[in-house]
Formats: sequence, structure tokens, C-alpha cells
Amino acid sequence: MKYAPTLLILVALLTGCGVTSNTTVTAANGGDGKITVKCPEARLYLPDYPSPSDREAFFNDSLLYRKSYALRDSERGIQAINDARTDISYYLQRFGAAMGVNLSKSGTPAIAKYLKTAYNFARDGISTAKKSFSRQRPYSYFQEGSAVPEDEGPVVAFLSYPSGHTVRAWTIALALVAIDDVSCNEVIKVALEIGESRIIAGFHYASDVEAARMSASVSFAKIISDPEFAELMRRARSELDSLRASAVKSE
Repeated sequence: MKYAPTLLILVALLTGCGVTSNTTVTAANGGDGKITVKCPEARLYLPDYPSPSDREAFFNDSLLYRKSYALRDSERGIQAINDARTDISYYLQRFGAAMGVNLSKSGTPAIAKYLKTAYNFARDGISTAKKSFSRQRPYSYFQEGSAVPEDEGPVVAFLSYPSGHTVRAWTIALALVAIDDVSCNEVIKVALEIGESRIIAGFHYASDVEAARMSASVSFAKIISDPEFAELMRRARSELDSLRASAVKSE
């Protein structure tokens, strides 16, 4: 991955640095207080995106976009449209299927709360960055439409960098890997697919997706230092262990 060396450095160092947002994130669904650590501000550490004037870098972004565009009429293209959803129920179903367990808001509330808290925190870290960078989305730049036209519009046309969908998916993957020793590979593959889906759908370039993975990793490295989140993680791990134990008994 292009940003991998930088990512490793940032994940190791940003937990203790001052590159943070001034906001806090309330634990999803309430009842457990607040996450009190501050989310790193992605706009302060992300590299600038490849602009059209940067011929080589933008050509690489455009080439990957073109290759992905060709997949829209395939089964992979249909999956990309489905991956445009951002509700927690979809993520629970998508990742749960890969893990071989049934995850849902009602059936696994501790896991749902844990994941939602993590990705809300990570999304907070990129909210200013998306507006600050103000990168035009590929479907808008090339004026050819996306695979999800209902999500298009002037308000979102210049919020390409970094990818919010990828931040959600990558944060969820990291959170699940942290509590599950069984399905690491499958979970990461789903997160990779969701990021790639955003390129296929026409909403992001590859560099948007890579930057999102970096930002999600940095944010997760920060939130795990919070005692409140540590308790959410403990509950989620216990719930997952019970779920797997029940599945074994029923076999």
C-alpha cells in the first residue's frame, strides 16, 4: 500500500500527540457516558490528494477509476451499489456473514454499540478534512454519473477526500479484529471490498480510499486508549464469545 510506511508511524505516534479535534463523541445509544479522548484531525496529517496538475499521480488515480468503472455492469458492480449503504444494520450483516455469525442491533447490541461508537469517532476525525481538501468526486469531475445517482448532488460533489465509507468500514474491521481471533482475514477482506466499491461506484479515487484507511487506523489507535471504549470493547468481546459458544453447542 502506498501510504503504509506513513501509516505505521502515525498509528505508533499520534496516540500521544496534539493533532486532535476539539470535539468528543458520545457513546452510541447512550447510557455509558462519553468518549473523552480527542479524535486526531485528519486534515493536519493527511498528504494532499493528487490534483489534475500532478500528471503522474492523477493519471494513476484516473487509470484505477477507469478499470473499476468497467465493473459496474457485473456482479461486483451490484455489490458496489449495495456497499453505498451506511447504516449499522448493513455493516453488521456484511461483516457478520464473513465471520460466520449473525450480528444485528437486537441480537448483538453490545457489538453494535461498540462498532458504532468506533466509527462515529473516526468519522469525526475526517469531517473537517473533507471540507478543507474539497476534492471533486470522480463522477462529477468526469461528468459521467455514478452507480448510485440518488447519492449525487452539489453538496457532496466536492467531498471526495478522504472516503467516509472507507473510514467506517476500515474502523469496523479494526474493531472486529481486536475482539475476534477467528475471522481476521475475512473481516479485512470485506473492509477492502467496501473501499474498492466506492471507486467502482464513481464516488472516490484510490487515493481517497488509501487516505481513509490511514485516518481510520490513526483514529482507532487513539480511541482504544479511552477507558469508556475499553469497557465497550470488553462487552463486545464477551458477547461475541458467547455467540460463538452457543453456535458450537447447537451443532
